[in-house]
Amino acid sequence: MMMMKPALFQALRARPLLAATAAVLALSAQAYAQSTTKPAAPANPSTPGGAAASASTPAQQAESFANIFATTCAKYASNLGALRTKLAPLPTMPADKANYFLQGQPGKVWPVPDPHGSFVVAIPDGQNLCAVYARRVGVPQTLAWFKKMATEAPVPMVARQVQDSKSASPQNGTAHTIAYEWAAPDSTKRVLYSLTTSASPTADLQGLASVTYAP
Repeated sequence: MMMMKPALFQALRARPLLAATAAVLALSAQAYAQSTTKPAAPANPSTPGGAAASASTPAQQAESFANIFATTCAKYASNLGALRTKLAPLPTMPADKANYFLQGQPGKVWPVPDPHGSFVVAIPDGQNLCAVYARRVGVPQTLAWFKKMATEAPVPMVARQVQDSKSASPQNGTAHTIAYEWAAPDSTKRVLYSLTTSASPTADLQGLASVTYAP
């Protein structure tokens, strides 16, 4: 599979760490948008969260997605080692199934129990990248939450949008990716937030939120 090279990532060549981790995200987002295979661990009524998820509203799914991302990837963006330690007691997804979410990168994937849907947290090894995937999610509510969160950078950092693109495939419909970078004047530290969504009912996954940190 060829790696995407949008202008966003070309513009980050001067920041090798951020560019490298952003490239991992680009590959994952591309696979999400274009994949013709099903997720390794999809929700269904016979699995935990499957029946409840089918009865949940899109707003409830979006709220769960936002809360999981906020309390894992976003909270520990600058210290993923601490997040790995926190998640260590929890069961991880088997390597053959985790590969779908890691896109061939070594790392770990944790299924997150939730009454409103099927969610996983994925952290590749050796990368300052953390991602949360959602099987089903309310897209308008998710976009509203993400834009509010990603545009409110803490002082002295400033948020700016660096990507807004769409791609389409027969299986997943139209996938919409937006990304925001947080940066402070006279500092090399960067934080990249990205969200890919699809409202298609046939999409393998409807939500992918991630954060990449470069000290």
